[in-house]
Amino acid sequence: MSQASLHALQAFRLIARHGSFTRAAAQLEISASALSQTLRQLEAQLGVRLLNRTTRRVGLTEAGQALLARVTPLLEQLDGALDDARQWQGQASGTLKLTLPHTAAALLLYPLLPGFMRAYPQVKLELDVNNSLVDIVAHGLDAGLRFGESLQQDMQAVAVSPPIRFCVVASPGYLQARGVPAHPAQLQQHDCLRYRFSGSGQVYRWQFVEAGRPLEAAVQGPLTANDSLAALHVAQAGLGLAYLPQPMAQPYLADGRLSAVLEEWMPPAEAFYLYYPHHLHQPAKLRVFIDYLRQAAAAQRGG
Repeated sequence: MSQASLHALQAFRLIARHGSFTRAAAQLEISASALSQTLRQLEAQLGVRLLNRTTRRVGLTEAGQALLARVTPLLEQLDGALDDARQWQGQASGTLKLTLPHTAAALLLYPLLPGFMRAYPQVKLELDVNNSLVDIVAHGLDAGLRFGESLQQDMQAVAVSPPIRFCVVASPGYLQARGVPAHPAQLQQHDCLRYRFSGSGQVYRWQFVEAGRPLEAAVQGPLTANDSLAALHVAQAGLGLAYLPQPMAQPYLADGRLSAVLEEWMPPAEAFYLYYPHHLHQPAKLRVFIDYLRQAAAAQRGG
């Protein structure tokens, strides 16, 4: 197989994954017109149409579906073989594309980025910091970071952080003025600072445990945002209760700007997980990233 044919098949796989010439071209860092020309040449070489193109979408023909099913595992094996060969140089390499929410970025990844980048200079990182539940396969990503409760289905997952507890917090002034809730049901009488998921538009229901069973609270309040930092700052200003990861609130709890309530009702701590598709071969760039996060988590537990 010629190099041009191999590149054309890889481009075809990427277009099929995205359902879009524009997104596939952006990932390949070429123009959409150049990518379209590559596909036309592949179709001419094979003598069949692989894609149905309209102004709104790109879909596979029957021949395209059959070709994609045959070449995808072969291309994955080839990618793995080339990746293994690069390891003889002593370092993982390539671009590692990740999606993660703002909370995971701030609490887990950002503090570790400089160390990882120094340890593996041949690995380029591309981060999609996004509170939506992103389909990593459809978007051509290598992996994602989420809490266990919101992992994408049919994925391999590995815990990469110490368990993290959540807490309900408010300023002492707010609690003095409005009272301290003794049960999650009493949140209906309070101003709660809500979190909305970007993709689905759903408002997060605060999670509690009563008699060992999950309990959800649909809260109301003066602020709804898709970033927990907004709730943190508004809560410490005395304008409501916030439901936050403990590490995010800890500096404010330590110096008295915030106080925790409903502590006996909080659910068990939960770790961040790195999740990724089931592959016959796990790329070295992903293996070293997983190992780095797990070693950092182990060091935090030991500390």
